[in-house]
Amino acid sequence: MSSTCSRAFGGWLAGCGAATAVISAIGQTLLMFAARGDVGRLLYGIVVLLIPSAVVFVITCLLTAIPAAIVVWLSEELRIRSAGFFAGAGAAIGALSITVLLRSPAVWTSGLVVLFAAAGFVAGLTYWFVVRELTARARFM
Repeated sequence: MSSTCSRAFGGWLAGCGAATAVISAIGQTLLMFAARGDVGRLLYGIVVLLIPSAVVFVITCLLTAIPAAIVVWLSEELRIRSAGFFAGAGAAIGALSITVLLRSPAVWTSGLVVLFAAAGFVAGLTYWFVVRELTARARFM
């Protein structure tokens, strides 16, 4: 039980990191275009975006903790080990999170839901991969 919890926690943190990377990548991409080849300006922008990325990570962790715990519990109860299940659940959690965070119908037309659903999709796959690897390692120890 304890090892299952620690694997789930590690997978969830990795998923939060992956979702943060997807969301922050949009800012980094916009920054690349805005820098227009000026490497110094690009590096300055990357450093400046580190703090917002950390904030995104913390908010992602806070918004997804309970829904992710429910998904993990459900997968354990029903013995679901499918990458598709975790990717779909992650996408749903991502879409739900931005909807709860901003509470505006414009979220659905602005494309933010798609971005957060994609981030959740990646987070779910990351969770699945990390937990699968940690479980495989535990069997060989």
